[in-house]
Order: sequence, then structure tokens, then C-alpha cells
Amino acid sequence: MLETQKVARREEVIRRTSIGTPKKLTPSTPGLSSQISTVVIEPILEADNEYDIDSEDKGIERSCWQYAAEIHKYYLDIEVPHHPLPLVAHVDVNTKMRSILVDWLVDVHYKYNLLEQTLHIAVNLIDRHLEKNLTLPRARLQLVGITALFIASKYEEIYPPEAADFVKITDNAYTLSEMFQMEDELLSSIGYRVTVPTAFQFMNRFLKASKTANTKTHLLANYLIDRCLQEYKMLRYPPSMIAAAGVYHARMQMNVVPTWSACVEYHSTYSVAAMRLCIKDMQEMMESAAAGVAKSSKLTAVTRKFSKEKFQGVSKLPLRFPVDHE
Repeated sequence: MLETQKVARREEVIRRTSIGTPKKLTPSTPGLSSQISTVVIEPILEADNEYDIDSEDKGIERSCWQYAAEIHKYYLDIEVPHHPLPLVAHVDVNTKMRSILVDWLVDVHYKYNLLEQTLHIAVNLIDRHLEKNLTLPRARLQLVGITALFIASKYEEIYPPEAADFVKITDNAYTLSEMFQMEDELLSSIGYRVTVPTAFQFMNRFLKASKTANTKTHLLANYLIDRCLQEYKMLRYPPSMIAAAGVYHARMQMNVVPTWSACVEYHSTYSVAAMRLCIKDMQEMMESAAAGVAKSSKLTAVTRKFSKEKFQGVSKLPLRFPVDHE
């Protein structure tokens, strides 16, 4: 990553995390489509680097190990322009409605046994569409949500559900033609850019860097970043920071030592001090849900999902958080 690009990204992250109320961004970097048309990716081979985590995948063709580091750095560069703050000036949709929609989508996503990345892309599509359509009536919010999941499933899944399945899950509140029309509107509003960096992608990279073999730690980090999808205040942080804070918390909960290693810091670009506010907000989010005293405690889909045996019941683990994040 070029130093100037890294500094610019840091400044944008600091701008978001230092404000009390998120403000609408005006992206200053080129759109993803224009970058794709001009970028020629050369492999960055880090075999001699003490923080190399990719050469171990030699021989696994699908790993693209020669390009993994460059792809990761590219995702870090483009994540902020494609990470929206959708409800800053929205006329008819508020943060509570968004949280309820995402909670419902988590249930739908689980019912159809879809990939984790599908859910994260769907929520990103929803937020980017809302950011571009400030007058969208609340009556169409569920239509936007189910259409976003429909698009994401076609993009990520080998065998996505049929279009009619998505309409049926709304109790036929909408028709197929309405969903197809919304598909056109949504894709047009986001410039047909469906490929975006997500917290789930970053989480997998950081967990690999952490060299944590404990499956429960992986699942717990996944649980934490999924919970963040429902919380509007967490949108002030870029996906990479959400993922890093999730990995940090998961390792701490599972008593992994050290909680934050030099290798994870190298690949995430974050020190513990740099993500202090994100760690704090994530802690408060989980404590409030556990205590059942906040509005977020009514959002139960993610907690129910990760309480199941399939996910080793990680959402039922007792919470333990540090007093000081410095």
C-alpha cells in the first residue's frame, strides 16, 4: 500500500470515528469500476516477510496465494468510498427501521442456509441504496431488503433460492414484478458495483494472520461482526476496523495470548489504540444486549442464530471485557 494512500485512508477513518453523529461522505477517490479498468495487479510475494501468511497456501490453486496480499491491500484502499452512512438525511426511514429490517434478513438468510458473505453484501447494498434514495417510503423498505438479499445470493451462492422464494417469505407483500423492478432500481443506484469489501472478508484475513486454530474463536468473531450489521452507530467504522475489533474481542474472550499480535496489526493496519473507540462501542453493544436494557436487546436474530449447536453456542458465552483499551 502506498504511504500516501494509507495516510488518506487513515484520515477518513479518523474523521468518521471522531464525530458524535455520522455525517454523509463525499467520496474523493475514483469509483470501483474505473479503478478496475486501469489497475494491473502484480503479485506481492512476502515469503521473506516475517508476517507472511500466504506462502503456506502454495499448491492450492483457488487460494491465489501469490495475489492475496495485493488483493487485501486493494480492499483496504477502496473500502471507505463503498461504505455508506445511509440515514443521515433520510426523510421516511430511521435507524430503528433499518435495525429491524436487518434482524429479519438474518432470519431469512439463516432459513435459506446462505453464505455469510451473502448477508454482508446484502446489508451493504441496502445501505448504499438508501444513501442514494433519501425519499424512499418506509413501505418499500422490506422490498429493498429482500431484493438486496436476492441480488447478493445470485452473486455469491452456487445454488441461490428462486426469486419466488424471496417474494413468498414476505407473505406475498410484493409481487415478482415489483421485486424485479426494485432490482433494476437498486443496481442502477449503486452503479452496478456489487463487489465491495466486507467485514466478513477482512475477518477471515485477520483470523488467518492471528494463526488462531480454535474454531470457537472464529465463530465468536463472526457473531460479533454480524451483530454490528444491526447497529447503525457501528457504520461510522470501516469494515476492516469492525473485523479487527471483532477478532480482538473474540481472542480476548477465549483467553488467547497475546490478544493482539504484531502479525495481526501488520495485516489489519490497526493497533489496539487506533481502534479503541470501535472496541468500546462493540463492548457497549454486547453488554447492553446481554443486560436486556437497550433497544438493541430486541434484535435477537443474530443471537439466536449463534446460540445453535452448529455455531457452538458462542452467543451464550459469558462476556468478559477489558477495563482499559489503551
